[in-house]
Amino acid sequence: MPSQPNSQQAPQGADQILTERKRRIFSARTAIFLVLSLSLGYFLLSKLDIGKSFEIIRNANARLIAACFVTYFAADFFKMLRIKVMLGGHAISLVDLFVITSYHNFFNQIMPARTGELTFVYYMKKIGNVDLSKGLHILVVTRIFDIIVIAAFFICSIILFFGKKTSPALVAVGLLFLALSIVILFNLKWLVIWSGKLFHVITKKTGMVERPLVAKVLGKIDVVVEEFSSFRAGRFIPLLALTSILTWIALYLLFYLSIRSFGIEIGLLQSVAGSTGGVLTNVLPINTFGSFGTLEAGWTGGFMLVGMSQHDAIFTGFGYHVIVFTASAVVAFLCFAAKKIWK
Repeated sequence: MPSQPNSQQAPQGADQILTERKRRIFSARTAIFLVLSLSLGYFLLSKLDIGKSFEIIRNANARLIAACFVTYFAADFFKMLRIKVMLGGHAISLVDLFVITSYHNFFNQIMPARTGELTFVYYMKKIGNVDLSKGLHILVVTRIFDIIVIAAFFICSIILFFGKKTSPALVAVGLLFLALSIVILFNLKWLVIWSGKLFHVITKKTGMVERPLVAKVLGKIDVVVEEFSSFRAGRFIPLLALTSILTWIALYLLFYLSIRSFGIEIGLLQSVAGSTGGVLTNVLPINTFGSFGTLEAGWTGGFMLVGMSQHDAIFTGFGYHVIVFTASAVVAFLCFAAKKIWK
């Protein structure tokens, strides 16, 4: 998948995003996470029973795997609607928004340490001609809603699944994430304003304000602060909440269908509770190229917590990863091909 999927010249601001993405990818931190990821992947693979794994693959349900692809498409569709809600009256077609969403999700699958997130801002500018500050704002707000919905789903699923045996510690962690996310959402503009002022003070005190790059960043900060300050959370909450819930219903259904496609018996509530481990490790900026190893580690831990055997937890982690990676690549490629043919 090329970094620029059409022949339209990228705006200058978008080019700066690509430069920043490359800088983050080729860093010492990425190298450290790569070693960690490969070590985790090797350790988990060594725990698999090769004969049993091949048997599961041979008996995999093709119809359920196809349903996984349809469900992934639905999740992308709901994500696109969520972006449309935040854009308001901005003139950008749903087709272009779906293309942007598919590219963003694909690059998030393969880029390390969440650097694929920058792809959203890049393509919003390049394809949709949306200001960088607006693209960044949409990205931050939607991620906050993701955490709110994930925390709510997690709390409900573990209480319903474990009943009286529910761990108070797990509920407390879920409530903490939920509360912090809600507080951040309604105080986002103040956090950005204070962060902007702090950056101004630090650069002035340290003399870094004279550097060209810092001066350019300072110029952008005021624009970003203005974008975040003008946001009225209450106006958008109902539709953002609805589209976020629909998105995660589709994603949790994708987790469930992936497991069932390999012939492993599991309840829907058990699937929701267990998959949270994989979701959280994939959200944190500790993953490497393709999230290989780190996603499977979180997935394995989460599903073993809700009673799945070690082998099945590890196998379904790798199996889900292959399915969702393939689905994201197929959808992104089809969007890329359609854009080329249309042009």
